[in-house]
Amino acid sequence: MRKIIFLPEQKLLNRIKSNDRTVLGELFVRYEKLVASYISKRSGDQSDAEDMLQEAIIVVWQKACSGKFELKSKLSTYILAIVKNKWSAEMRKRSKFSEELPQDISDGNPSTLEGVIKAEEIATVRKALDALNPICKELLMLFYFEERNLRDIARILGFANPEVAKSKKYQCKKSLETMLKQQTANAERRI
Repeated sequence: MRKIIFLPEQKLLNRIKSNDRTVLGELFVRYEKLVASYISKRSGDQSDAEDMLQEAIIVVWQKACSGKFELKSKLSTYILAIVKNKWSAEMRKRSKFSEELPQDISDGNPSTLEGVIKAEEIATVRKALDALNPICKELLMLFYFEERNLRDIARILGFANPEVAKSKKYQCKKSLETMLKQQTANAERRI
């Protein structure tokens, strides 16, 4: 088995600050087990861990390249702190979508038709959102579910300005509408 030799953290940070993209691979290899372990203990899977690590690396990269970045702890500690915050936010988003069926659905009451229809509508929207690209999904969730303004969304997603976020929101909303229409048409064909 080959042993991987990593750069010292300070050299790694210096290369990040100089925008040396060749260290990206090392960052992923270096911290993937740490992040995967954390995420798997908190109801996540490998895909979630990869997403969280990627987001954390983007944050580190942006801060390091901004020139205002001063690391006061180990890089692994800093990355894990970012992952913890991002994962908490992700779990909050997911919990908004994991609404339980209304209580009266499970009791077999004939008056539960409305509850079943509402649950199917929620499932359809959730499926369409999951099919969007990650940026669109995040943007729409930030705007409609977290009620963030376009300035915040531009900052969070790294857009140049709120106008770019507004344009992207329009495109994403159109994509979501198209997917919902396709899902509705597919469901009607099955009936």
